Amino acid sequence: MEAKAELRRAIKERLSRMTENDRRVESQIIVRELKKRIPPAPATIAAYFPYMDEPDIKPLLTELLEQKNVICMGKVEGNHMVMHRILSLNDIGRNSVTNIVEPSKNDPIKEQDITLAIVPGRAFTRQGLRMGRGNGGYDRWIDEQMKRNPTMQTIGVCFDCQLLQELPMEPHDRPVDAVLTASVYAERSRPHN
Repeated sequence: MEAKAELRRAIKERLSRMTENDRRVESQIIVRELKKRIPPAPATIAAYFPYMDEPDIKPLLTELLEQKNVICMGKVEGNHMVMHRILSLNDIGRNSVTNIVEPSKNDPIKEQDITLAIVPGRAFTRQGLRMGRGNGGYDRWIDEQMKRNPTMQTIGVCFDCQLLQELPMEPHDRPVDAVLTASVYAERSRPHN
């Protein structure tokens, strides 16, 4: 969809104008606010390892691991993303084929045990709409995960400049339950089944 491609370019431009200090400060606020929303330990939490243009949640991941939470991250297997447990941030590496940052060890978990997923995105709306990087990995995973565990909560995180009024959506796009930036926390009401 051309509208999404153009929007991704615009977001990339916005992110390039952020200073290192802007990213650091917003990331620290996001981590502080995420801590308020983490289930009591021990919990099973899906998260992401941040790229330079994503909120840096590494300090939160380190703390959650120290508290004996089960932390897992996505690893692309075929057309699907499968969550694998990490025991430390040293368990992360770049896939030599895809160049994607992912767990370096094969330790899949029972995904139905995940109670919270912290999800990155290129852009979000306050209503929980999400636009990713374009490969649909998180959309497919959220869709499959909600069938396995409909009570799991999803929180999308991004910088303030990535929060938009509206997003072009396609049938396969999946929303998140809440969106968190340095200045906004917005929850959407989930339809009842």
